[in-house]
Amino acid sequence: MLRYPILLLDYDGTLAETRPAILRSLEEAFEDIDRTPPPRSYLQERLGKGDALQGFYQSIVDEGASMEEAQRYVAAYRKRYTQADEEETYLYDGVHEVLQILQGRGYRLVAVSNKHGPTLRHSLARFQLEDFFEAAIGAEEGLPRKPEKEVFTQRLAHFLPGWKAEQFLMVGDTTADINFAQNLGMDVCWASYGHGVAEVCKALKPNYQLDSLWELPALLSDTES
Repeated sequence: MLRYPILLLDYDGTLAETRPAILRSLEEAFEDIDRTPPPRSYLQERLGKGDALQGFYQSIVDEGASMEEAQRYVAAYRKRYTQADEEETYLYDGVHEVLQILQGRGYRLVAVSNKHGPTLRHSLARFQLEDFFEAAIGAEEGLPRKPEKEVFTQRLAHFLPGWKAEQFLMVGDTTADINFAQNLGMDVCWASYGHGVAEVCKALKPNYQLDSLWELPALLSDTES
C-alpha cells in the first residue's frame, strides 16, 4: 500500500536546473526598465525563498516601486526568460527515469510550481514531461500560490476531490514548498540539490531530504507498507 498515493512535485530546482536562466533574466529585466540590477549573489539568495516575481521586485527596489513599474518588470522578465530558458535550462539527472518508475508503481503525479502557469506548461512539454502529470498547477493571476494552503484547498481540490492532505507528499526545494506542506499538515521532502538556502530549509525540519532525485524511489519504498 502506498503511504503517499499522490506526489506533488515542484519544477524549478526540483526537476530542472533553471537558476542560470532565471538569474540572467532577472538581471536583463532590470536593464530593460533602466534599473541597475542588484548583485547576482543577492538575487540568488532571494531566489531561494521562492518569492512571487512582482513582490520580489517591489521588495528589493530601495525607494519602492509602483505597481505599474513592477508589472513592466514582470513583463520584461518573461520576455527575456523565453530565450534564456531555451539556452540554459536543463533537467536534473534521472528525471525521466525516476518519473517513469514512480508512475509504474502507481503514484499519481501533479506538478505544483510558482512558475508562471503558461511557462510551466510550456517547460513540461518542451522536456516531454507532461504525460507524467495529471495536472500542472502554476502561478496564475488572482489565484493562490505556494506557500498558501489555498493552493490545496481551492486549486488541487478541483483536480483531486476527496483526498486528504496526509495522503500527499510535497517534493520541493525552497521554503515555499516546505511551508506550503506544513501549513496543511502534509509531509514534505526537501530537495537539497535545488535553489533553497540550506540552513533555512533545514531549520524548518522537513520530513525527508533528497540529495538527488534518484533517491526518491528508494525513499518512497521505505514508506510503503
